[in-house]
Parts: sequence; C-alpha cells; structure tokens
Amino acid sequence: MAGILGPRALFWASIVLAIGVIYRTYIHNIIFLTIGVGRVIQPIEDFPWTCTRVQHSLLEGCEDLWLDEQDRKLYAACNSLDSRKGWSPGGDRYNISARSRTDHIAVIDVDQPGSDGLYGLRQLKIGGYHEDLDLHGFDVRNIDGRLRFWLINHRPPVDPVTGKFLDAPAVGANSTVEIFDLDPTLETLEHVETVISDAIITPNGVAVEEDGLGFVITNDHDTKTGTFRGLEIFSGGGSLAYCRFDTGKCHIAADKVFSMANGIAHDKNGRYYVAHSVTGLITVHELINDELVLIESINTGYPIDNLSLDIDGNLIAAAFPDSIAFVKSTMDPYNVVAPATILSINEIANQLKKLGKNVKVSKLVEDRDAKSLPSSTVAVHDVKGHKLFLAGIFSPFITICEQRN
Repeated sequence: MAGILGPRALFWASIVLAIGVIYRTYIHNIIFLTIGVGRVIQPIEDFPWTCTRVQHSLLEGCEDLWLDEQDRKLYAACNSLDSRKGWSPGGDRYNISARSRTDHIAVIDVDQPGSDGLYGLRQLKIGGYHEDLDLHGFDVRNIDGRLRFWLINHRPPVDPVTGKFLDAPAVGANSTVEIFDLDPTLETLEHVETVISDAIITPNGVAVEEDGLGFVITNDHDTKTGTFRGLEIFSGGGSLAYCRFDTGKCHIAADKVFSMANGIAHDKNGRYYVAHSVTGLITVHELINDELVLIESINTGYPIDNLSLDIDGNLIAAAFPDSIAFVKSTMDPYNVVAPATILSINEIANQLKKLGKNVKVSKLVEDRDAKSLPSSTVAVHDVKGHKLFLAGIFSPFITICEQRN
C-alpha cells in the first residue's frame, strides 16, 4: 500500500482516519447523544399518564427512590437544594460549609394520598449513628422480615488527628456505605455497619444481592479529584466495586469500558445492569470468580442516570433528552425544570435471552415542555398501583403519575 500511495498520501490518509475516529468516538456522541441535536422530544400529552407534582421541603433533592411493594411505601434519599448545590461530590461540588446536614430518608404511603395530597409524608428517624449523612444512591432488601438499607454516604474529608475538615476540592469526599435496619414500629433506622474501602472511590449507585450479603457500587469516576477528572466525559471512566456484608471487604471487580458508571440494578437471576451516563449504554454483568464480567451491552440513545427494576422485570431508566437544559436546572433548580424522559426495557431478562443486545427500548413517558415531571434522575414503576414515581437530585418536588385507562 505504501508503494501505491506514497509517504505523503499515507500521512494524510492517517490524519483523515484519526479525525474520523475522533469524530465517531467523541464528537458524534457529544452532538447527537449528549446535546441531543435532532432528537425528537414528545410532549407529555402523548402518553397515558396523569401526573401531579408533590412539593414539600422533605421532598427536595431526592436523588434515589425505592418502592416497598409489600407494605406500599416509597422511600426517598433527599436533602435541601441549597445543600445539594454546594456539596455534591459526584457533580464536583465541594463546598463543605454549604451542607445543611439535613439529609434524610423520606417516606410516603403510596395508596393513601390524604386530604393534603402528601401521602402521609414523614422522615425516618436515625438511631445508633452519630455522624451526619450526606446521601446519594441507596438500595433496600428484606432480610429476615426486616428492611435493611444500604446508603451511600458522601462524608466530607476530616483530618483523623485534629478532626478538622480537609481541603475537599483537593482530596474529595470520604465516601462510605452505611447499613441500617428499619424498626417499622418506631420508623427508625438503626445503624448496623459502616463499610469503608479504597475500592469505594466515587460511589453513585448501589445494588444488593437477594441474600443481602453481596452488593455492588458504581464508581462514576476513576479518581476522587484531579486535573484530568473532568476529561472522563471524553475518555471514559468509572468502575464497579464488589463488597460483602459478612466480611465488610470490597474490591474493584470491573474497571474497563465504563463511561461514567451511574445507576445500577440487580435482578433475581444474579445479573447487574449498569447505566453509563455519557454514552447512553446499559451494560449487563455477571459475577464470575469475584469479577463482574460484561456479558452484554444495550444502546439506549440517551444520557441516563438511575435504573430500577419493577416486579414484572421491566428495567426503568431516567434519561436526559436535553442535557444542556438539565445542567441549567442544576444551577437554578427552583426556577428551571428540564425536559425528562423515562425509558423502559420490558422484560429485559427475557429479551436478552432471545435478542441479545437488540432489545427494544421504549419511552414510558416524556415531558418536552417540563410541565409535570421533575428534572428526573430516578423513576420507579409501581405495577400493582399503576403508578410512576419520579424525582431528581436537583428538583424541588417529586412527581406521581397515575396510568389512565
């Protein structure tokens, strides 16, 4: 080939090829996936849902949700928006003094709206834990008849000798996973254990195995801080840490091909589904010899955040149809609401058996004009109640949608 083209032609051919690879790998994704140029965003009226905003100080800044199908309660990890705007390590916000120290788990009774429309809203009390909680993602399992909570806690960094705060922008958060058992009579979370590990780098989501012993956390970046951390939107980054409740130990179980690993869900077949915020991929992993092996990947076509599985095995993903609008909403959340899209992969386990990566991704609901849905980072589907619950880490409200006949 060199003899045919010559050195100069080969040089320019290499340049053209490199530009093509850069465009396809980075620029194309930014233009069409992240920014969403050419994307058709539908109005909420196109979908069979009646959606109502539920606004209260206890329902601000709810990053993650979990539905108790049996006892018909919804739990939410929330905090004030002013605190989220200042202290949110996942979003490179490290103003320790902005922390309100009011992070909490809110709970509502999903079938009892009440005369005030707040569904019996209250917050769980905390017992046996004397530190502050700085909440992010969480998961829950029923263990021996009692609900056990795994909470990601983005504690600020502290000098172990002096007890003074360290320079958070320089060293990052001192993140842990806090495990609590719920006393249902007193509605109190009783502290069980703190999981600390070097493998818990920048935790975002957590998913727990059925027996409550093993759990996986997503690290959304490779490092807590650093000059090149912001470039991971182009180069990729993140990992999965596998932890054990019985030993308290964690290790990195996968650290390749991630692009801002975010939400995660675990099914009864032992598979983990991981959202990649930058590329819009959902990767599927199985635990083999203590490693989380990639077995499939699904392209959603949207930047995505949290994932959840409903009782019918449908995978629900909160997506950002307009990332620029979403960023604006994080800067002024009381006045700016971004369009939202909720995606569904129906019976994902069955689809993967039959179709592999060619599964069907559909819109469950979308709100082009931001009329009803929050700037959503999480959605939970209540199959029994024919409802959707949506929330956002930078939203001053949650939204409850009821399916129309």
